[in-house]
Amino acid sequence: MKILAVDDDPFIRELLPVVFREADYPHLTLADSGAAALELLATTKEQFDCLLLDIEMPEMDGITLCRHIRALDAYQDTPILMVTSRSDATAIERAFAAGANDYVTKPFDVKDIATRVHIAERMLENTQRAPRLDPHQLPPGGEPGTHEFELTDPVHIGRVEQLVLPFSLGNYLSQLSRQHIDMCQVFATKIEHIDELFATCNTREFARAIAASAEAVARVVDCPQLLMTHNGSGTLLCIVTGDSLPAWPEIEILVQAELDAMDLRHDDNSPMSVMLSVGGPIQPNASRTQRVRKTFDRAIRRVTMRQKVKLDSSPSQKPSVSAAH
Repeated sequence: MKILAVDDDPFIRELLPVVFREADYPHLTLADSGAAALELLATTKEQFDCLLLDIEMPEMDGITLCRHIRALDAYQDTPILMVTSRSDATAIERAFAAGANDYVTKPFDVKDIATRVHIAERMLENTQRAPRLDPHQLPPGGEPGTHEFELTDPVHIGRVEQLVLPFSLGNYLSQLSRQHIDMCQVFATKIEHIDELFATCNTREFARAIAASAEAVARVVDCPQLLMTHNGSGTLLCIVTGDSLPAWPEIEILVQAELDAMDLRHDDNSPMSVMLSVGGPIQPNASRTQRVRKTFDRAIRRVTMRQKVKLDSSPSQKPSVSAAH
């Protein structure tokens, strides 16, 4: 595995080769600044498999560098690990929103590095299989219901702030301290009648519906501590820290109002109805080893129950997704 580590601290740059050799990752390249790192990425013929970026650097910090790297076509899916000595979650959340996939806190040891890089290797395999869509770059048209992915695939929608890969959100949640867990809420949203939307929309329209749903949630929650992922089947898993989450179920009304205000359209300019259910928030499971699976499963069950309640109370309420197709 070919790794690039970027850190302005000369002591850390001396330490990292020793740590990575002991962790059995000898192929390490070092850069002392964001500018030097970008030059290496532009001139090195063999692509790096993993990037390690220090958050706190002068001139160009690691979060800004991360955004620049994600803008490079060759590095859209490369695992990026942030290195930070900060204990506040805000910087880490900003790094994830910029495209980071995981983080290591200083001081670190061989076991820390080995564990996170092993996870990065698994993540690289997973992200290579995950479809990546950008509604702004996909061509118009296309056959309705014909997609190069399944409905259940965790399609990643590009250029949506605070929307990250499922693997990345799991990494973030698994490493939260007990202090931050107590301030954290997890909830899920789901597009209603997503199977009909999938069958009657082309790929660009389907991606637009998911992107709009995420943007509506972000506008209502309106806090930098929000992170989301599309988990497949039109489901968004959302994590927010602090007390910025609006009351439930009012949040569902507010999110739907944002979606309606977007006036979503099919490629032929006919109205596209997207309705969203929002499950009640929960606190993450305390156990680090079971936290991600149990927390996300509970959040998904809550939004599924919410959809069932709405369907039972209004069985005739269905979006006319196929009216124009």
